Amino acid sequence: MGEVEKKENVKKVENKKDVKGKNEEKKNKGKVTVETKKSKVVPIISIIVIIALVVIIALSIMFLGNTPKKTVDGMLQALKDADYETVNNYVNYNELISSSESVEGENFDEETQKLFFDKLSWNITEVKQENDVADVTVEITNKNFKTIINNYMQKVLKIALSGENIDSQGTENYLIEELKNENVETTTNTQTITLLKQDGKWIITTSNEELMNMLLPGLNEAVNSLS
Repeated sequence: MGEVEKKENVKKVENKKDVKGKNEEKKNKGKVTVETKKSKVVPIISIIVIIALVVIIALSIMFLGNTPKKTVDGMLQALKDADYETVNNYVNYNELISSSESVEGENFDEETQKLFFDKLSWNITEVKQENDVADVTVEITNKNFKTIINNYMQKVLKIALSGENIDSQGTENYLIEELKNENVETTTNTQTITLLKQDGKWIITTSNEELMNMLLPGLNEAVNSLS
């Protein structure tokens, strides 16, 4: 074989190697592209899974949170916070506050209404549930309104006996003074609040009058003793 033929054969072999190398490079590039796409898809799937789990957990919390205990806790906390819009999700606040004989027809401002429940505290001790009916036993602590009314009436009678004129604003101010009186003791009573489950939601069915007697202990007793 001549020298020229040898050189040509060497070139052909080298060309074949170059073509093979380029083909392998293209294949490798294709693999890298596919692997890169896969690596980008995995985080997206992970995010979707996480979002789905968050939604499921949130829905579970909403569903499990709708219990008799949560309902009673929510109503009492809203009263303490003077969040009357939230209170209305559980009971009609206007009807509740006017259900007592002593406050019926009164139009107390928001600051005065807060004083009715600023010392309110409670402890749920038992929940009995049978199907769609539940009884929640709760220890409710608040100011002793029998003391508040008695102190208030003593001030009003003292002014009346002195012959001094006093208007409705003056008598309301005396009541506010007693509501703010830090020397008034608190009293604790164990009460039962009944609830009924309707359309997946627990509704408080205990009457407003009974609730008011629980929440403002001694109020009606004091008023009745004056009549």
